[in-house]
Amino acid sequence: INMKRLFIFLVLAVLALASFTDKADAQCKQQLVYQCATQTEKAIYLRDFNTKLKRDAPDEETGMKWTVVLNKGTQYRFSLCAPDGFQEQVVLTLYDTEHPENSKPYGCTYDKVTKSDRKSFDFICNKTGMYYISIRFKPGEGGKKGCAVGILSFVGKSKS
Repeated sequence: INMKRLFIFLVLAVLALASFTDKADAQCKQQLVYQCATQTEKAIYLRDFNTKLKRDAPDEETGMKWTVVLNKGTQYRFSLCAPDGFQEQVVLTLYDTEHPENSKPYGCTYDKVTKSDRKSFDFICNKTGMYYISIRFKPGEGGKKGCAVGILSFVGKSKS
């Protein structure tokens, strides 16, 4: 009978820990979405992109990719938010099949030339179509897990 009680206790403890971890991740994401969406500087929130990041090996590809349809003649803002101490390790990239993620993206929150980060970038769409957004660890960065949020906002119609 004692073994049965011990087993039941262990199962309940594992379930409690698992639900706490999921709740912490969800809370992290909800807070980040709100924080990021309210920093868009007069842009209108359209969509958010939540991701959990985890890297077990330094060269392992991690993160997520989403597809969005963007309209010609529209100016969009892409913003990236991550918990304190994690912001410098992640990057949001906008690209398509003609402008690959790792070589010629349309926009990125990390400038490889100056090695500087920015919280957001604007993009004026010149061609209606499918685009991709990725949120990943920077190459050679990261080694722990965390979360990050990207925000797509409408800035306005292009003047051209």
